[in-house]
Amino acid sequence: MDAVQPTRPARDPGTLLVLLAGLALLGFALSVDFPRRAFGFQSDESTYYSLAWSLAEDGDFAFDRGDLARVWREFPSGPEGIFLKKGKSIRIAFASEAPFVRVLRGPDPIDDRLYYGKAYIYPLVAAPFVWLFGTNGFLVLHALLLTASLGAAYALFRTRTTPLTASALALAFVFASAVPVYFVWLTPEVLNLSLCTLGLFAWAFKETAPALVDGRAPGRWGKWLRSNASDVAAAVLLGMATFSKPLNIVAIGPVLLLLLWRRQWLRLLGIGAIFVAVVALLFALNAAITGEMNYQGGDRKTFYGGTGFPFQTEANVFETTGAPRTTNEVPVDVLTNRDALLRVFPANVVYFVFGRHTGLVPYFFPGVWLLVRFLAGGRDRRAFQWCALAGLVVAAAGLLLYMPYTYSGGGGPIGNRYFLGFYALFMLLIPAGLGWGSAIVMTAVGALFTAQLVANPFYVSFHPAEHAKRGPYRLLPIELSLTNDLPINVVPSRIKIPLGGDPPLLAYFLDDNAYALEGEWFWVRGASRADLIVRAPATTDAMGRQRPLVLTRVVVDVRNGDVANEVTASSSGQRSRLALEPGAQGSIPLQMGRGVPYHPVPGLPTNYVYRLSLASAEGFVPLFTSGLPDNRYLGAMVRVRPVYE
Repeated sequence: MDAVQPTRPARDPGTLLVLLAGLALLGFALSVDFPRRAFGFQSDESTYYSLAWSLAEDGDFAFDRGDLARVWREFPSGPEGIFLKKGKSIRIAFASEAPFVRVLRGPDPIDDRLYYGKAYIYPLVAAPFVWLFGTNGFLVLHALLLTASLGAAYALFRTRTTPLTASALALAFVFASAVPVYFVWLTPEVLNLSLCTLGLFAWAFKETAPALVDGRAPGRWGKWLRSNASDVAAAVLLGMATFSKPLNIVAIGPVLLLLLWRRQWLRLLGIGAIFVAVVALLFALNAAITGEMNYQGGDRKTFYGGTGFPFQTEANVFETTGAPRTTNEVPVDVLTNRDALLRVFPANVVYFVFGRHTGLVPYFFPGVWLLVRFLAGGRDRRAFQWCALAGLVVAAAGLLLYMPYTYSGGGGPIGNRYFLGFYALFMLLIPAGLGWGSAIVMTAVGALFTAQLVANPFYVSFHPAEHAKRGPYRLLPIELSLTNDLPINVVPSRIKIPLGGDPPLLAYFLDDNAYALEGEWFWVRGASRADLIVRAPATTDAMGRQRPLVLTRVVVDVRNGDVANEVTASSSGQRSRLALEPGAQGSIPLQMGRGVPYHPVPGLPTNYVYRLSLASAEGFVPLFTSGLPDNRYLGAMVRVRPVYE
């Protein structure tokens, strides 16, 4: 099939829709009361917020008392979770022996000077907008970036289908996913996504765009996009994305792979050299600023209000407060052990695609649908698309192998924020002639999962565990390998709860269908299912060696309430039911199946984690059945007793 001939932008309905969407985003960005709506800082926001304001008002990259005080103008909690690090002095010395140049490092001559322990590129890009519009300047930047990304998706799609269909597909691709939630995050996610989207678009457009537009040669911009020069822009943009998040290095892979496939050696070397030069230059600038190339390395800590921030008082200094958060080396023993490769990785593949909190299907369904349609066959599948698919596979496998216990990014993300930059690769897989049916499917299924997120992004962002407690998310598997990084961890009262046993079994309550413990017992909500992760502990033998315990089965003791009921217990190993009359008691022995080995931190023992669900078919309110002053809707009271191997 010949490529679809797009219309001129001035007569193009898709261009108008992109502009209207951009104006809507810009209106939101300028009018929303961000500090009040945001509830406070989350994830790494305080670091980027503080650095952007430091650049906008002070023109420097250093953190001092003025930067700390500035935060309280809008956030009375202070810069919760800010990453700071000590700098180093750096100088170049010449030597008489190879390699003839030496880099000499020493302590910072200003002893109390601190720097921000995150990549500077996002705050640097945001700083002019913050200077002009205040904190809302972050959102103004995001509005411009998302509009540009939407326009790139539309421009690429309309080379493969009609303008109206391309408009619907582009809108679904961006807005029927978790992408808009990150619009209100003061973190680099939108920047990373946009850099990858625009970079890949600059590279791929020439591969599918027609030579003529309405029978005429394209204009200057169209000619540039169809030329090899656009690959230079792709290399620069993808290099910037890689500095911001080094995992994004995979995004340059399809560009280089296509040149390798075509044996265009000079272009391969040139584009590769430009990409490497951009990344190296940005890291070199970080070294010039802080004395270290690695912005996450060196003497780096994170700080919270509970322990105080540097410069808050004379007693609060860097050396005596904060928690070390240095990333100088790869935990090889954690990533390459037998469990991580043979047991965690296969489980993670399922979680990565279908996971309740991080899966591609619930959070990035439009991209998944384009992948399915591409793999289903059809006409005009091109070489650059196969390269993009290879990039997706490498990106996914790399994340799961390099970060098996935190591949979603941690900190209570919505979906997989580490994969957000790679979402742009799905855009390249659009088959030729895709119709309205696909736009409807992408919108309908995507919205089924993400409409509630997009409609209230501030609440969802600050309460990231809430949306997965109901609706279609409950049909999806729980990511056991991410136990300590799941969004429920932002609610400390619901995690690591001792249930019983010697040593006790620890529970993570993923929803509100289990009430607080009463001793070793707890009520399951009436006519509801409570989902838990249970974590078996490790013991220490007489020689001081730690051995993880394996949970072979549990015994669920049940005390029924005031109505006849059926209680169901299920795990990955078994599903059992128990029918009880009012006030009756019983037990359900349950095989737990094979647990997932969990070993996220070097030096700590492996634990085995398991899924456990407890459901009550009926319910009652004690206030009305027995006159007790208890208006909870109760089902059955349960106790979980572990049986270790």
